[in-house]
Amino acid sequence: MGHLLLSIVVLVWGPNFGITKSAYRDLNPILFAALRFTVCGILVLVATFWKERSLYIQKQDLLRVAVVGGAGIGLYQILWSYGLNLTTPSNSALIFSLSPLLVFVYGDLTRKESMERRQYLNVFLGLVGVALVILRPTAQLRFSLDTLPGDLLTLLACFCFVIFFSAWSKPLLRLYSPLRLTGYCMIMASIILWMIAFSPAKSTAWDQVGEKTWWALGYTILFSGMLGHVLWYEGILRFGVNKTMVYQYLMPVWAVLFNHLFMGERIFPQQIAGGAIILWAVHRVLWS
Repeated sequence: MGHLLLSIVVLVWGPNFGITKSAYRDLNPILFAALRFTVCGILVLVATFWKERSLYIQKQDLLRVAVVGGAGIGLYQILWSYGLNLTTPSNSALIFSLSPLLVFVYGDLTRKESMERRQYLNVFLGLVGVALVILRPTAQLRFSLDTLPGDLLTLLACFCFVIFFSAWSKPLLRLYSPLRLTGYCMIMASIILWMIAFSPAKSTAWDQVGEKTWWALGYTILFSGMLGHVLWYEGILRFGVNKTMVYQYLMPVWAVLFNHLFMGERIFPQQIAGGAIILWAVHRVLWS
C-alpha cells in the first residue's frame, strides 16, 4: 500500500513542473504559490477535522511545525521560483535530482537513517539515469557565472525540501497524522509566501488571468498540493525518509512520458536507457 501511495505522488508531481510554469504567464510565481498553499492548507485542515474531530497540536511542537512548513514549503517555494528564473530548466531539474543523495548523507551525518555503501552506489546509479532522462539532445544545460545565482538558489531550495520538509517531519509524524501535519505546514508556508507576494498581489490584473491558469491552480491545489503532500508524508511514516526520497527519481521518467502522451514531445533513446537505469536503481534501493 505504501508503494502504491508513493506511486500516486509520482503521477501527480511528475507533470506539476510544466503545469505550474504555464500559470506564470498570468500570475507572479510567489503569488501563485501563496494562493495555492493557502487554499490547500484550509481544505486539508477542514478534511482533518472532519476525519479526526480534532486539530490539536501540542505547544512544544508548534515551533518545529512552523519550521517544517515555513522553511520546508514556504522558503523552498521562494528559492525554487527565483532560482528557476535565473537558470535553465535543465539545470534546475538536474540540481534537484540530488535530493536522494543529500538525504542519504544527512541521515548518515545525523545517525538517523544510516545506509550501506551499496545503497549509495544504487543512488549514484539512479542519478546517472536521471541525468540521461533530463539531458536530452534539445535540453539546455549551461553551468556558468551567469547561471550561478540561480543554481545556488535551486540548491538551497533542494536542501529545504530534503532537511526541513522531509527529514524534520519524521518525528512529528509519530505524533500527528500526515493529514494534520500537512494542513498546518501549508498554513505556515502560506504566511511566509504572502509576506513576499504582497507587493506583486497589488498590481495583478485579475481580469486578465486566463482560464488555463485557473485550471493549473486547481490542479496544483487538489492533486499536487493536497493529495501529493499528504501521501508523501504517508510514505515517510511507512518507509522512512531515505526510501521515500528515492521515489524522486521516478518523477522525471513520468514527466517525460506525460509530455510525450499529452504534449506530443519526442522521447529520445538515451531517455529510454536512463529510465531503465532509474527503475533498476530504485528497485535495488527499495528491495535490496
